[in-house]
Amino acid sequence: MAKTAKPHFHDIDGARSVLMFLSVALHAGTVYAPARPWITGNAERHDFFDWLIFGFHLFITPTFFFVGGFFAVMLLSRRTFGDFLWNRFLRTVIPLVSIAVTLNMVEHYLRWSDNSGLNGFSAWVASGDFARVWVSGEWALHLWFLVSLVSMFILAGVVHKVLPDQSAPRRTAVWLSDAIARLLKKSWAFALFLLLLAGANTANFAVASLMPGAYDLILPGFQSWYKLVSEFPFFVLGAMAALSPSLLKRLFQWRSWMPYAAALAILFQPYAQPDQGQIEAMAMLFANQLAIWVLVLFILQFFHRYFADPSPRTAWLADCALSMYLFHHCLVYIYGRMLVPVDWPIALEFTILTMAAAGTVIAVHELLVRRHAIVRLLFNGKTDIKMVRKQPGLWASFARRSPA
Repeated sequence: MAKTAKPHFHDIDGARSVLMFLSVALHAGTVYAPARPWITGNAERHDFFDWLIFGFHLFITPTFFFVGGFFAVMLLSRRTFGDFLWNRFLRTVIPLVSIAVTLNMVEHYLRWSDNSGLNGFSAWVASGDFARVWVSGEWALHLWFLVSLVSMFILAGVVHKVLPDQSAPRRTAVWLSDAIARLLKKSWAFALFLLLLAGANTANFAVASLMPGAYDLILPGFQSWYKLVSEFPFFVLGAMAALSPSLLKRLFQWRSWMPYAAALAILFQPYAQPDQGQIEAMAMLFANQLAIWVLVLFILQFFHRYFADPSPRTAWLADCALSMYLFHHCLVYIYGRMLVPVDWPIALEFTILTMAAAGTVIAVHELLVRRHAIVRLLFNGKTDIKMVRKQPGLWASFARRSPA
């Protein structure tokens, strides 16, 4: 009997890939955002970049966690517990450690050098700042998302291992996911579901904030409990969508009013402020979480509607996505640092900074990650170097016409 082909979710891959590319613009925006005055020494800043980075923060990382939960369950359905952990170790832990001890340390050194006025990498390693970076967890920089994701992968693997296939909790999870799907056929039910999701997130934050020591690091160099669980609901819904094809279908169903809701969310960007009272702050937190869910699900619906078919472009973007996410952060700082002395229009500087960082990562990916096995393993967690060399590269992927 011929084996059934494993489904490939090109729409989800496309969404994840494009968002990782958008991360470059997000972090380039911090160089010129008044809310991030410690990023490089650039004195010219504009409020637009606050709006830009806070808008991107609403949906980029939460979408990553939804995708992480979805693919965790998909992998567990196809692999043993040990194979799953080994796969996640290769794909997540090895790249995390590789960047943490290389480019992240370069960036931390440059920040220390810029702030202290002192030079010498060995002097920094011997300083108290070096130890503080590791003990405080600041070593992760933008990779904090991977640290949280690894913890969630381990939890998903343990739950899968402990609960047999036909156990009551598993059957209940599938039943609940299918039941939610049946309720989401109507647009009004989907809108109500968004409100319930926002309420669940708000309750999650409220409970986490009330736990003793919630903001303290769980372990030196790790994360706080509050940080660790902040994105957990997105991972859970992604896992539920993997358990129930009918729920996935309803979540990805195109709804004509969602683009307008997403536009309002990105335009107004509700955030709680320190000077607000408790009730007002909770209301703004709820509005913030509602905006996040609207944007996350709209993005997934958009890519499902327009990018569900396979293409060389989507395949290339998916392959380059992790490289873009891993490498760009330090490059943004380096190039942003180089642009400090120049006096060009701020929009031009931002464009040059974004394109220079993204272009450098693309070159590194094409010339190193796609060609050398050890580089691909360390910085992409993949051992498929022979196969990827046969696949079309950047030029071939975007020059050729996608199949009809």
